[in-house]
Amino acid sequence: MRTTLFLALLGAVALVACEKRDQANPRPTVSRALRGVLVYPLSTEVSIAAGTDAGQATLTTPESLTTVAAWFRQALKLNGWTLQSDLTGRDGTVTLYAEQAKRPLWITLKANVGGPGTTYTVIGGIVGGDTVK
Repeated sequence: MRTTLFLALLGAVALVACEKRDQANPRPTVSRALRGVLVYPLSTEVSIAAGTDAGQATLTTPESLTTVAAWFRQALKLNGWTLQSDLTGRDGTVTLYAEQAKRPLWITLKANVGGPGTTYTVIGGIVGGDTVK
């Protein structure tokens, strides 16, 4: 299960990374890929990227990793997402994988190094007839 989740996450990240240079403005794809996904309140955008079928947003917040991860677990459930996987790595990184109507969503949270807060990445996939033209 962990290997499958890791490979799926790696594939989504690779897709976003490889295709982001082909798209001048990733915002429409990121908006579509992350439609209905909440981000932690008062987060600050660090970066966004998009491929043809996935969008990624990296954000930061001064809140602790524990607080932000707990908030995402609850927010996903309350907004119709089914949490499929919830893993904590040896370095403390939390990786959540959720689905909503077959739409995949990955959230990776890391404690900031050298200061308080959390930086997290949200990757959403675009499925079926919902592709950006």
